Amino acid sequence: MWLEFKRLPLVISLLGLLVLSMLVPAVHGLIFGEAYQGRTFLYAVLLELFVLIFIWLAVKTNKKSAKRHADLWSLLVFFIVFPMALAVPFQEVLVTGRIVDAYLDLVSVITTTGLKVFPDSSLTGTLIIWRVCLGWLCGFLMWVFAWSIFSPLSLGGFELLENKDHKKANVQNEFVNLGSLPSEKFWNETVRLAPIYISITIVFAVVLLISTRDPSFAALRAMSTIATFGIYLPGDGARGFAAELTLFIIMMFALSRATFSVSFFRKKYFELFFDREFRLGLAIVVCSTVVISIFIFEGEFELLKVARLAWGAFFTSISFLTTTGLVSEFLPSEFRTFIEANLILSALAMFGGGVATTAGGIKLLRIYILGKHCRLEVHHLLSPAQVINGQNDRKLNYYHNAMLACIFFMVFVLSFVLVTLGLALTGSTINEAVTLTLATITNTGPIVEQININSESIVDFDFFAKIILVASMVLGRLEVLALLALLNPDIYR
Repeated sequence: MWLEFKRLPLVISLLGLLVLSMLVPAVHGLIFGEAYQGRTFLYAVLLELFVLIFIWLAVKTNKKSAKRHADLWSLLVFFIVFPMALAVPFQEVLVTGRIVDAYLDLVSVITTTGLKVFPDSSLTGTLIIWRVCLGWLCGFLMWVFAWSIFSPLSLGGFELLENKDHKKANVQNEFVNLGSLPSEKFWNETVRLAPIYISITIVFAVVLLISTRDPSFAALRAMSTIATFGIYLPGDGARGFAAELTLFIIMMFALSRATFSVSFFRKKYFELFFDREFRLGLAIVVCSTVVISIFIFEGEFELLKVARLAWGAFFTSISFLTTTGLVSEFLPSEFRTFIEANLILSALAMFGGGVATTAGGIKLLRIYILGKHCRLEVHHLLSPAQVINGQNDRKLNYYHNAMLACIFFMVFVLSFVLVTLGLALTGSTINEAVTLTLATITNTGPIVEQININSESIVDFDFFAKIILVASMVLGRLEVLALLALLNPDIYR
């Protein structure tokens, strides 16, 4: 049965997985007194599973080999088409908005963006729990997509890894390549990564429970944080230093793939600080903490006050660098009015986290390579007699990686401009357009409330503006180079 399931096309098996996720609101609604919502989701599960079974029977005897980049097409369908199937029951239990609003909200959940579409009062407990569980599941699928799809195709940042690092990744995943179909590789990788992801979630949920004394909030916040999905949750929140320290440790898993890889657990833990992405991420967070603290510090110097302020800036910086978007309670209430601090947080969100993690953005590895390339260019200016010969393969590799990182950066900026222009043409102000583009293309939805708290409700936006937001979130999660490889592999190669 399992072998037969692994051979199914990813379009069918992944949609079946998302459909089964609707059993969570179905069971919760039937148990906790929201029977109408529970029945709605249960009927949707039965109907959509019925349709999927017929589709499976229709393609079961199809022995055609997988087409070129079939897994990338499946990934595109996962982000664009699958939310339509989930939006129907979601819209049915909502009292506000249209079907396109439900679709936009679910794309925000599946891409772990966390863009706030509906007001908090319109979402019941059943819907909130389902959205968190769906975001947690999709955050795990981002890990699997990275190692099973992007890594073999050298996309999503894997094209920048050195040969020895790529060989290590291939050795680590060599049993994944035993399957001949993309779906077999995908599910083999799922089996490898699932225990790690679930263990991290359970351990930190227990730690949060000890500090918050709120079981539901502890579980939901741990699930959303490991998926870098910083949405609103009912409850008192992660109050106190202990709770925020726990969330900080969870977010560190989004700085580098080395924090959760199997090879990491076989090493000494201090070796993590030799990882390029991890070191660069911590350096950026420390620098932004110092600058933000200087901007927002007021009054007389008190050691305890400065320590609380520094920790608040530190926690918020790593939260936005990993595209989670949580703000520390130790920051002053007027923190949102500091334009300089918001600009720094915007830059952090644009940088993003590590390759093959749940974080969005440009990715730290590309920032590292571009910075190292700049240092080499400055060194050549200072030593013009130095030349690169055929024996210096390492420097040649740096130039090749810098070219790829530069191409991605230019296409990223061009995409940013086009999305901003599209939103401006549909009626948004320039400030709103830039903020929404930054939030969607970096998959950092909470930054909208942080930067532009008086913006118009997204529910009232034009239809085409909502479609642009959907495209921007998908583009930010899938990455531009993957789309280039999908639409024209020859140009990418």
